[in-house]
Amino acid sequence: MEWIKINHNKLKIMLTREDAARYALSTDTADYTNTETKRAFKAILTDMREKTGFDAAEDKVYIQMYPSREGGCELFITKMGMETAPKKAACDKEKVSPARQRRSLVFCFENMTRLIAVCRRLSEVHYKGESCAWLDDCHRYWLYLTEDGNPLTARRDYAFVSEYGDMESRENADLMLPEHGKTLCACHAVETLGTL
Repeated sequence: MEWIKINHNKLKIMLTREDAARYALSTDTADYTNTETKRAFKAILTDMREKTGFDAAEDKVYIQMYPSREGGCELFITKMGMETAPKKAACDKEKVSPARQRRSLVFCFENMTRLIAVCRRLSEVHYKGESCAWLDDCHRYWLYLTEDGNPLTARRDYAFVSEYGDMESRENADLMLPEHGKTLCACHAVETLGTL
């Protein structure tokens, strides 16, 4: 088992085929509502707490599981109750006008039809930012959007996307997609896919 501590509330865990068997965890049969799956996740998090100090006992966690090419799996664990808050002093020094800030968002869709529909809607509202699209090993489609704007308004401005897919963690997508995905459209994805 290998792991990468992304920050104090995010952890990536790589399980070999043998590790997954030891925890009785399989990407084919895992069910997040099943008692055995919950027990496996709890055992993994307990082991990780001892090895890394990453303690998720007091928080709700968001767990994403992906199969690995070697037969094991990769887990992305995010503690939902803790937000990374910048220190006040650093915040005061680095104040930037909201109009000059950049926001970067990632969305995941279960099929290409939904990705294309979102790109069409974004084209209709004249989206002008950068965009790229990916396909992962589980046949899900991902859309990265990067543009000028206040990051705090991102959820409100892109609420319509929840009709088609889900907003995902940029950090987790950046770690997972290069290894478990391929680029569909490296740039101008909204313009390119919005015309299909």
